[in-house]
Amino acid sequence: MPRPRTRIRKSYEELLIENEEKLKKHREAVQLLEKEREELLKAKRDEELQELYQYMQQNNLSAEEIIECLQENQRQEVAS
Repeated sequence: MPRPRTRIRKSYEELLIENEEKLKKHREAVQLLEKEREELLKAKRDEELQELYQYMQQNNLSAEEIIECLQENQRQEVAS
């Protein structure tokens, strides 16, 4: 009858090294995700700015006119 295999217990140093490697791997993954998030936010901002610019061009509006309109709407909301 074969003897059951016994697992060799790892030392604390080995466990700590494995733990540090796992932490490093996850930190790198988080950094990649944060970079991807920044790129997505930038792409979203660029798309929204493009939409705003197209609207301004179609309606012959300047940035100053848009800002004045927004400020006026904000003043009316505060007054209400």
